[in-house]
Amino acid sequence: MVPGAACTGFPLAGMGWALSLHLKGIQTIRISSQILGFCLLWFSFGSAALPVEDLYVAEVLVTDESARQLNEGARAGLLQVLIRVSGTPGVEESSLVAGSLRNPQAYYNQYTYESTDRVLQLDGAAVPVRILRIHFDPNAVARLLRGAGFPVWGSNRPGVLLWIAVSDERGRRILGEHDGGPLVAALQDEARLRGIPLLFPLLDLEDAALSTAEVWGSFLERIDTASARYSPDGVLTGRFQRDALGQWTANWAYRIESRWQDVTASAVDVRELAHTVIDRLANELALLYGLDSSREVVVIRVESVDSASDYASLGTYLGSLTPVLDTLVVGVRGDEVELHLDIEGQRDQLIEIIELDDSLALMSRSQAALVYRWLR
Repeated sequence: MVPGAACTGFPLAGMGWALSLHLKGIQTIRISSQILGFCLLWFSFGSAALPVEDLYVAEVLVTDESARQLNEGARAGLLQVLIRVSGTPGVEESSLVAGSLRNPQAYYNQYTYESTDRVLQLDGAAVPVRILRIHFDPNAVARLLRGAGFPVWGSNRPGVLLWIAVSDERGRRILGEHDGGPLVAALQDEARLRGIPLLFPLLDLEDAALSTAEVWGSFLERIDTASARYSPDGVLTGRFQRDALGQWTANWAYRIESRWQDVTASAVDVRELAHTVIDRLANELALLYGLDSSREVVVIRVESVDSASDYASLGTYLGSLTPVLDTLVVGVRGDEVELHLDIEGQRDQLIEIIELDDSLALMSRSQAALVYRWLR
């Protein structure tokens, strides 16, 4: 198991990250991750999908505990959650969502404040801030998104491994999780806002087989080989350069479902660059894994269900999948169970979501049925 920590920041109540989160009519500001950072989760690379915790919890900074700051913080928090759960940055363009943002209290069930020793410079004065942590109701958020025609994306999400060669005032190197520079912090900040688990290479002796020059030159076959030990669901690689004026350029590529796509980008600072990269990646992943509001029944047959314990575990597992609304067992023959799954979204999305785990192996697929083998 390999630990991977990251630092992230919070939006200020009534405000948001510039270029990533904002509410119409409310000023946006940039907040330094060095000032507002806190440590995220510890990830292991040994499994396929990575559970993203607290999808429905928003954390924003407020200057006091007044009703006005609570309402503004709840608006910013609700938008933060809607973007993270739907995978769609343009949710506020919906009139239904815009109306809901004016009444955020209908969507959360509890909130707490946490004291900090941090201050913000506002209008030339140092103002102490605290964290407002708001727990939104998953069912209410899901109903809102479905009513507005947006997908709902579950908490089991694909982990993306980053092989990034960066050139800045510290020289040229491959980014690791403990790099400590602003680029890693900015990438993690943006990934947290979109609910994307990022993985960084260990840069140990085994990783040393892949050189900085090979990452810089986008030797994709070599990068795929080096990535195999991490079993990621996606890989992002590229070269990121910072010039003497502080501006960034990036030539990067990402692989999802065995297809590499090339992208170029430029940005005035590191946060804009991180936003551009993560936004593109998150949008692609949401298209693949986010669920639309369509419904269908999928027939699956599962082999190697050898015991009552297997049978119970299979039912629990299928019921935990985000697309599955209901399950019906229609037959048991030996160690094979046939089920009808009432799902939300498309059948192909169900297949992709199951592939994120190590519970079922797809043996065959046809229009009539999907055949799996139970692995647990």
